[in-house]
Amino acid sequence: MTPLGATRAPGLLERLMEVVRPEFRGEVFYPPRDSRVFVQGFCRIPSCGIALSFASRQLCQGHYQRWKAAGSPELKAWLAAEDIATQQRRTVATCAVRECNRSVKSQGLCNRHMSAWTRSGRPSLEGWVARTLYSRPRASAERDCEFPDCPLWTDGPGMPLCRSHYERWRYQGKITPLTDWFTLVENTRHPHVRLHDLSGQVRLEIQYGLQRRHALGSQHTAPRVVTKAVHWVRAAGVHSLLDWDDTEWKAFCRPKPANYDTLSLAFIKDTRFELHALMINADPWADQYPRDVWDLKHLGLNTSDVRHLRFGEITPPWLKDLVKRWCRWRLTRQINPSTVAIDLRGCTRLATYLATTLGQAAEPAALDRARIEAWLAVLQTEVPDPITRTAVIHSVGTFLKDAHRHDWQPDLPRNAFIYDDAPKRPSPKPRFIPEHIMRQMEAPTALAQFPSDDGRLIVEIVIACGLRLKDARTLPFECVVRDDDGHPYLAWLNRKMRDRPAFFPISEDLAAKIATQQQAVEERFSDGAPWLFPAIHSNIDGSKYASATRLQDQLELWLEQISLVDERGKPVRVTFHQFRHTLGTRLINSDVPQPVVQVLLDHMSPQMTAVYARLLDETKREHWLKAVKINAEGRPASIAADHPLADATWAKLSMVRAKVTLPNGYCGAPVQTDCEYANPCLDCKFFITTAEFLDQHRRQRNETSQMISDAENAGLRRVVEKNTRTLTKLTTIIDALESAEQGQIVVGGNVEDLDAAG
Repeated sequence: MTPLGATRAPGLLERLMEVVRPEFRGEVFYPPRDSRVFVQGFCRIPSCGIALSFASRQLCQGHYQRWKAAGSPELKAWLAAEDIATQQRRTVATCAVRECNRSVKSQGLCNRHMSAWTRSGRPSLEGWVARTLYSRPRASAERDCEFPDCPLWTDGPGMPLCRSHYERWRYQGKITPLTDWFTLVENTRHPHVRLHDLSGQVRLEIQYGLQRRHALGSQHTAPRVVTKAVHWVRAAGVHSLLDWDDTEWKAFCRPKPANYDTLSLAFIKDTRFELHALMINADPWADQYPRDVWDLKHLGLNTSDVRHLRFGEITPPWLKDLVKRWCRWRLTRQINPSTVAIDLRGCTRLATYLATTLGQAAEPAALDRARIEAWLAVLQTEVPDPITRTAVIHSVGTFLKDAHRHDWQPDLPRNAFIYDDAPKRPSPKPRFIPEHIMRQMEAPTALAQFPSDDGRLIVEIVIACGLRLKDARTLPFECVVRDDDGHPYLAWLNRKMRDRPAFFPISEDLAAKIATQQQAVEERFSDGAPWLFPAIHSNIDGSKYASATRLQDQLELWLEQISLVDERGKPVRVTFHQFRHTLGTRLINSDVPQPVVQVLLDHMSPQMTAVYARLLDETKREHWLKAVKINAEGRPASIAADHPLADATWAKLSMVRAKVTLPNGYCGAPVQTDCEYANPCLDCKFFITTAEFLDQHRRQRNETSQMISDAENAGLRRVVEKNTRTLTKLTTIIDALESAEQGQIVVGGNVEDLDAAG
């Protein structure tokens, strides 16, 4: 480990002396009992009232252990009995002599009556008490104990306390004034943190960590968690928390199983962060930029997806400086830090190649187009997946383009560019969830087993509205709006499109469930919360939204609980994003037009919607059989749906249709055939059309007629001849479509029997 004091920040002690407030100093830290950070409420036993640093049935640890020792009985009845027992245990025993209100010294007698009984020769105590009458002192009146809520008398006129409280006060050092001792006694009843045996600077650092937790006000910090952290710091023997880095603290504090005491370790790491931030408060970029690892939290950037950017593997130095400059520029343009991290990994791959082939001393001039092409060849071997390789190439290409554009490195060759070097992206595979699997998950009995109420509602929203998980997690508290007719819509923000507002119609049932979730949020956060799904942990003020990791873990657990299987009985794993693909597929197969699906899913382009919304084969077959088939000659033909080759013919047509769809029909050429025409048109012998395209044909005929008229006026004889032929074809097709009947088909311009066509 790093030698003690080796990385201690100069001037830190002086800064701590300036900023640590008096209420956080002292050898013992007593949390304010109105603090939401350090206190989670109070023991539900009325006569107890001890502040809770963490909740166990809303009981303090003493009463919780008593309840467990009693066999965990029914809580309501046990609480009533335990309240009485607690009052009895806390009642100071009084003298056995009637009407005497002093506390007991010995043998059930106060000091005064104990002396009288001794002077009487210590006869039978029971008989002596029975015949002894209380007499008031001659010199003075009885005086009440000054301890809060104590009903007993003092032992004499000069005593401010009853004997019981006097002995306790004497044992604790006779703290004066008494009011300070009263406060101390009250404080010690509640959870607290002892710092008395820490050295001066370390104690101030822990105190500053407590002060920052209190100021941030979002993360609950149980005193026992801090006590464990203090134990580790004391055992480490460091002079400052900055003597070791986070990795060294983790190695020292967690020799036991993983995830053990992580809250205490987190307190140490958070305090280290705050100490560092205290020293760089003026210019965090000046502190972070020279480092090989940037902590984006110090830069005030969103660190929910990525916390650090690492440049240590990039050599030579000129390339590291160039990549750093590029990353800083992109961050200042508010590019998502996760995107910057991906681009940085791509540049690191290029840097590793240069260091391997040219050594650490490679100059900028070496990175020319030839070197880039050689790297692309190596990259194909190292990264065989075309999608991942495309991302790397795109990152490096953007980096080089920006470097040239800003002239950040004049010695970089002008041909150091990425052109169309990315591999062809494979066609995206369908990601929708089959309906027989969806039925298993959508069953009420299955949904009821989801591990959390808010997670269950998120699943239902994602299934019904197709939101991305992040968009669902960040739904605003007020996310249901209604139109003029009172119909509900989910109002959400498309985070992928920089918080673009979007809307999706929902059912009244789903709107009611959202209202129930809103009520639960209001009960948890009396001051309100901005999110419909606030985070469960480290979220005292409701400012954080639900964690993706927690929801994904719950989804995995849920799929195991409901035993989700495919048609062969094998376990199935699904992701939240597949629900989005499934909704798109459901909509498109319910005859919802693709432009409408595009609006509902809030896609930028029809191409993106086409990736999500897949037309199922049975849906296409249904629509095809309903349509009347008309070929380019305008002649219909029939095919029986129950013909033995009907399925084979449909398979052929479905493959063809998948190859190319024309604006006013479908290309009937086999998949293997290359079109011999410059433009797929009415002259093509494979052209097939249906009545659903009549409007397009009529519109094209009108436009063709106008074009012929304009060409005649301009004297363009060739244009007139070419379009006159098209006009004739269109007229023939339109007449045939208007008079066609069900069940006829023509292929290649000739009427053929199905057997011959097959």
